[in-house]
Order: sequence, then C-alpha cells, then structure tokens
Amino acid sequence: MTKRERVEAVYSLQKADRIPFVPAIYEHKGALIGKSPSQICRNANYLYAGLLRELEVYDPDLLVIGIDVYNVEAEALGCEVVYFDQSNDCPGIVTPILDGTASLGRLGLADPESAGRMPLYLEVAGRLQAEIGGSIILRGAVTGPYSMASELIGAEKFVLLTVDQPVFARKILDFCASMTVEFGRAFLRRGVEPIIFDSRATPAMASPRIFRSMVQPVYREFIFPELKAAGGRYLPLIIGGNTTPIIDDLIETGATQFLADHPANIVKWCQKALAARVPVRANVDALLVNRGPASAVRRQAVEILKQFHNQPGFLLGCGVVAYDGDPEFAHAIRRVLDDLAANRLDFERELSLPA
Repeated sequence: MTKRERVEAVYSLQKADRIPFVPAIYEHKGALIGKSPSQICRNANYLYAGLLRELEVYDPDLLVIGIDVYNVEAEALGCEVVYFDQSNDCPGIVTPILDGTASLGRLGLADPESAGRMPLYLEVAGRLQAEIGGSIILRGAVTGPYSMASELIGAEKFVLLTVDQPVFARKILDFCASMTVEFGRAFLRRGVEPIIFDSRATPAMASPRIFRSMVQPVYREFIFPELKAAGGRYLPLIIGGNTTPIIDDLIETGATQFLADHPANIVKWCQKALAARVPVRANVDALLVNRGPASAVRRQAVEILKQFHNQPGFLLGCGVVAYDGDPEFAHAIRRVLDDLAANRLDFERELSLPA
C-alpha cells in the first residue's frame, strides 16, 4: 500500500497493511535541515526541504505543512510576531490586537493568497501536492477559532469574555471561524486537506460548558459544512490535552478524525469513536518522546497497541517533537508498528520485561 492508500483505508475503518504512523513534527522540521524555527517558517524553500527531510527521516504516513501553527493567521490579521534570529526559540505573538467591539469591527478577513505568511504555506502545499500528493495525504495547518481568538485578544482575557460577555465572545469566534474557513479553502484549492489545530479549546483552558455552548456550534454549523462543501474529505480537529470531558461534543462537530492525546482516556475515546464510526489517533506521551529513553517510548507504544491494535480507524503518533528532539525516540514507535505488521510483536513477553 502507498501511504495514501493506507490512511484512506484506515479512515474508511478498513484494515490496512499496518497502522499509520503520525508523529507530530513542526518546528523540528527546522532542526532536520539545520535551520532555526524562525528561518524555516519564513522561507518557502526551507519549509519545502524540511518537509521532504521529515519524510526521509521519520517515514510518516501523513505530512503537515506547518511550523508555528498558531501564529500564521493572527500575524496576517495584524498581530506582531517576534522572530529569533540568534536562537532556536519558536516565534510568538508579541501583543494582542483586539481590545473591544470597536476594534473587531475594524478588523477585516485576511486574504490567504496575499496576507502575511499564508501564501508561503500555500506555495509549498501546491508544490508538494503536485510532486507527491498522489502517494501521501498532505495537510495544511489551520488555526481553529478558539485558539485564534485567544491570540487576537489574549488567552486569559478571552476566557473571561466567554463568561462575562458571551455575545461579544461569540462574535470573535464567528470572525475567527471565517478566517479558519478561508485558509482551509485556500489549501483545498491546491488539493491539500486542511487540519485544524485548536488546543486552547482543551478543557484545561476552556470549560466543557463553554465548548459545548459556544465553540462546538461554530464547528458543527459553519466550519465543517463549509470545508466539506469546498471539497474537504479528511478534516481532522486536533485538540491536545485531556479532552475526555468533551468527547461527545467533539464528535458532534463533524470533524472526520480526532486526537486522543496522552492525558486523555484512550479507552473512552476509542469506544466513542468506534460507535460514531470516526477514526482516532492516539499519542505516545510527548515527555517520553522528547526525554527518552527509546525503551520507555517503545513500552508505552506496546501498551497502547495491546489494547487498540484491532480498533478500526486507529492511528498512532506522538506528542510534539521538540526542535532538538532525538529522532531515535520517535523511531521507537515506528519500529513497534513495523514489528506488529510483521507479526513479530509479542505483547505479553515485552510487557513482562522490567520497565
């Protein structure tokens, strides 16, 4: 099977030749080609080279065209981003740009074809789709509305707004949702599927009540219908952290793939995902993947796979690999998947060994 065939089979809840491997590689792409995050996120040739190097080093079954994911739309809308030319720190938003209803009224949608760095990501997306899109699903990184709103007005302030001024908060979400859709459509015009990142909407930062009443309807009634109407077939919604309290609400958004991050209850996620007939990706703990040792990474991957290797629609990955992460640790996950596919994995023997 090609990588595309493998993932499409799993997305259809059919059996593939092996479980897809989906590591979370973003700023680490820069390290793979000897460039800083601030360099690779502003240079199309560097980004292109980093993605091809990611494919070579990690052999993932999906590629995400994204580096500093949550900055891109906010910067295009007017936020200042600080870049670090003398270090490997990740770029970040300097200050929010919204302070009230009047400022929102003055803010217009950014054109993905011309504003900020969005054209850079679209250029690389189109180039890669033409060259390798037939054999692998490419994903364009797009910011979800809750996280985008948090960048535009400030994370803590937006949390308070959802409680104290819910009507205004919803207006901001609606505006951000329109930006999410516009960038997503631009990727789809190039044959690349958008993947939506909205981890500020995790229950640790946005209460389940706010997610259910305010965020979920924006996805269910607007974002996913619009992206599906534009031709989107594979539309993951990626929210990290412990999303167990909002599993049902997430499934109701209409996304076509979800993430059971390490803190979440993978058992509940897999039960709910199977009942809803949607695929789900589980993660090996990001701390393990960045600290090692490889033996501990392997053991956790084996523990996960022992329970879920027969789950239809199951993918396995890891939390975000740090810029200076050791590829050997993520490789440990891939080797487990290869051993499982080749019938070399003895769950009982491996898990009986000392940790």
